[in-house]
Amino acid sequence: MLIKDDIKRMLGDLMRTELARRKVDALAVFELDDMDEVFVRMPQELLQNVFARAAAVFGFEPRTFSGLDVMTDFAFASYIKTGGVTFLTSGSTGAPKKCFHSDSMIREEAYGLKFLFPDVKRIVSLVPANHLYGFSFTVTLPRALNVPVVTLPALPTQPWEKLLHAGDLVVGFPLFWNYWLRCGNHFPQGIYTLSSTSPCKDEVIQGLLDAGTAGFTEIYGASETGAIACRHAPAVPFEILPFWETLNGPTPQIRRIAGGEWKQLPDQVELTSERFLIPLKRTDECVQVAGINVYPKHVEEVLADHPAVKACRVRLMRPEEGNRLKAFIILNEGYSQDHLGIIRTYLTKKLTVHELPRTFTFGEQLPVSHLGKDADW
Repeated sequence: MLIKDDIKRMLGDLMRTELARRKVDALAVFELDDMDEVFVRMPQELLQNVFARAAAVFGFEPRTFSGLDVMTDFAFASYIKTGGVTFLTSGSTGAPKKCFHSDSMIREEAYGLKFLFPDVKRIVSLVPANHLYGFSFTVTLPRALNVPVVTLPALPTQPWEKLLHAGDLVVGFPLFWNYWLRCGNHFPQGIYTLSSTSPCKDEVIQGLLDAGTAGFTEIYGASETGAIACRHAPAVPFEILPFWETLNGPTPQIRRIAGGEWKQLPDQVELTSERFLIPLKRTDECVQVAGINVYPKHVEEVLADHPAVKACRVRLMRPEEGNRLKAFIILNEGYSQDHLGIIRTYLTKKLTVHELPRTFTFGEQLPVSHLGKDADW
């Protein structure tokens, strides 16, 4: 289903992603420079990371390339040979998990999703095509709809009334939409919006509807499965997409109608009916920080290894506090809160920017409820 230009775009977004890791924090702002020039200018350290990721995505042994076109040819040949693409989970703790999507799965999803967007005339992409969400909605969906794609940086302060045209589907993500609304933006007439990668809060969805979007879609899914379900309004369940069949029970499962094995859903869910669900909680205890999967338990383990730390807890902030991690620390004898700078420096060497706790609280005992369970602070 893919052509060589699709592969080149995915590789270009791999480079943009690697650059964004070193340039920004919350928002992934992707440069729109000529990718051949970016390839030449990229530091070798970052370029080697791109080579390794490209090898994992397209299924070939890691190697060095002299130029983007050479890497594109090699990756395209590997895609034809393997019959699919491997997408990686965020890998915020340890090695990313590989999730292979065959060409038939890719085609089934693209044509299974096109019926959600009958009036779309163009897709405006704010997300990288090397991740499954960006790939599905800015590479394969446009092919199924037979519409063009334009790529814009995820900057909420752009002159949207001039950039967007009636019939556009803007492919964004919750953090971006939250900032977009805070900037006081409104949509021109006839603009459709899409969100995925992490739960979109009801107030953000309502905000987009109030700002004039002609139609909103939130996609629920995972790297392992692709798109599973969708909804178009706040405070309503997600409807399972038509290319899935369900197996209800204590642990609901799904399977592609075209065939394949039964898969457990990535979250604990409440089934409101046979084809509708409400996600409740991640089964892997993963939380979302700026759209990136992060495991607080892993951060706890790293923090606990510091000699100043006797015990600790790490959890996601409450909504009114922010959208980052926070840490509670009991210090060992001989250490004080004045050693926080040393602890922070240690953590920056061990964790990614999204894993770093934003705030630190110190105390004599870990916070617990009256039942002895972990409590917030």
